[in-house]
Amino acid sequence: MKLFECALYTLKKYADFSGRASREEFWLFFVFVIIASAVASLVGTLLALGPLLAGAVGVLLLIPQLAVGVRRLHDVNKTGRELIVPCVMLLLVPVAFAFRGALPQIVALGYLGITVLAFANLLTLFMKKGSTIPNRYGAAPTAFSFAG
Repeated sequence: MKLFECALYTLKKYADFSGRASREEFWLFFVFVIIASAVASLVGTLLALGPLLAGAVGVLLLIPQLAVGVRRLHDVNKTGRELIVPCVMLLLVPVAFAFRGALPQIVALGYLGITVLAFANLLTLFMKKGSTIPNRYGAAPTAFSFAG
């Protein structure tokens, strides 16, 4: 039940990019997004909608994912701009692989490797313990609690 309470809590902050988010809030919302996408994909398949329903769920959950990611970065005293480079690099991967020939494909694989490294760095920031004292982004998030 905690998973869905966390998801509701995070969805209430739909586009709130200020403040801080604890590791628990971030990762529980991450799991919720995976489950919601899987359920949407299954229902879409059963209703013969193809990937339409899963795509709609993905688009609807994109802003809250970015918001909780930025707040998580704030918790480790990093700016939300840390998300820009990996996301832009990921969007450009199909462009890199669009060129034909051996050399462009080698360059595209190298680009993909650098993109993976950028996301690995982002992953380490998401897993890092946040500061327990207030920083420039606000007070430390308390242990994730739903008590009043």
